[in-house]
Amino acid sequence: MIHEWRTYEAMPGKVAALSTHLEVAAGLFTKHGLGVVGFWTEDVGTGGQITYMWTYASFEERQKKLAAFASDDAWKKQVAEETAKEGVIVARIHNTMLQSTPYSPEPRLKGRVQEWRIYDAVPGKLPDLHNRFANHTLKLFEKHGMENIGYWTEVFGTSNRLVYMLGYPSLGDREKSWASFMKDPDWLQARAESEKNGTLVAKVTNRMLRPTSYSPKG
Repeated sequence: MIHEWRTYEAMPGKVAALSTHLEVAAGLFTKHGLGVVGFWTEDVGTGGQITYMWTYASFEERQKKLAAFASDDAWKKQVAEETAKEGVIVARIHNTMLQSTPYSPEPRLKGRVQEWRIYDAVPGKLPDLHNRFANHTLKLFEKHGMENIGYWTEVFGTSNRLVYMLGYPSLGDREKSWASFMKDPDWLQARAESEKNGTLVAKVTNRMLRPTSYSPKG
């Protein structure tokens, strides 16, 4: 399964217009069979962005469905009316093509807060990192109340990168879950055994996200 992670940066003062734009788009995505995992704003950090994730079976399917969406008269009318009223609302669009790992669940959103985490592996260590997640980490996340939403590698770009998303009922629950996870003897043992020949992760980055009102649920 292919997933596409798309982040829209709004022009100054245009976040509300961008949100309206994407809420209308969400209905048309459904009409044209473009599966959407979710729409998010950042809970901590940049306030001028909205991110969403598409899902499809292949790149051929993506091209076909996007072409149908772009030629939809309702969408053309929406864009024309928005442009006349608001002017340019999008400053930049960033997208990343992702491939689900063999151990990834089918992405579904349940919690009120999600976390997007990127692990850049030490060169040559990505297979070991995958093994640790598949055999230990996912089960331990679940044990400590974290929701495993999805795990991916990049189709194009950084070849030693693991990307994943976790869910929580709240930011407070996130703090409690991570604190208990980091002290878990099973985690400490799994990490020690997996790193006998060196550290696996060179860099970790994350974004805290909150679903929009029009984001799919469950």
